[in-house]
Amino acid sequence: MNRLSKTFLSGAVLVTSFVFAGEMPFPQVENGKILLQEKDSPYILEQGVVLSASDTFEVEPGVTVLMGEYAKLMLRGPVKILGTETNPISFRSADSSESWNGVHFVSSSKPFEVKNLTIENAFRNTVFRARGIFENVNYINNYYGLWIDESPEVFLSRCEFTRNRFALSIRAGKVLAADTKVSKNVYGLYLEDGGSYGGDLSLIKGNLEADVRKESDEMAAQGKRVSRNIWQRIETGF
Repeated sequence: MNRLSKTFLSGAVLVTSFVFAGEMPFPQVENGKILLQEKDSPYILEQGVVLSASDTFEVEPGVTVLMGEYAKLMLRGPVKILGTETNPISFRSADSSESWNGVHFVSSSKPFEVKNLTIENAFRNTVFRARGIFENVNYINNYYGLWIDESPEVFLSRCEFTRNRFALSIRAGKVLAADTKVSKNVYGLYLEDGGSYGGDLSLIKGNLEADVRKESDEMAAQGKRVSRNIWQRIETGF
């Protein structure tokens, strides 16, 4: 984690080669679309992929994507990651001792759909100015499980956050949650000023340092607001 944090701060562009046996290389965009098929799974993603607002990203049930240390998915267009309960999808590290850079949902004209997915060992997963639904998504052992920023509406249905450093953070966005559990993390839910969470707070419990934190409460005595890039300061000290 510390090594990856330094990579973010330095801004260096690193090219790393990996040798994996039996994995399918992550495909490029063809005809405005990337489709990950179960028959070709598992895939290996070594570095960053950025899809434009006109590019569609779809994943079939049963797909596994193994992430190299510098892997990142930046999804700007329509997204359908649709696993099933009996045949879920997994995004996780190729090397369980290393992190990867996470999945990022960025402003799109169409809501994203993500169902029956596990995201594991990522550094940070974000939703920025996008709307959509996460259903039965498990965030496990990430540094930031999910950071939601300026999003008009994000639905969390039957999701779980476990063993993350910062499980769920909301800034200037609206989250509606149903049957979503946040437990056994270091920090549970963090609400910056302008962020709202509509869900059962009793399901946010058993986190090591805090279950629910609010910026307005923490900063009242100081009379100031936390900077929107709070995570950068946290990363510096990590």
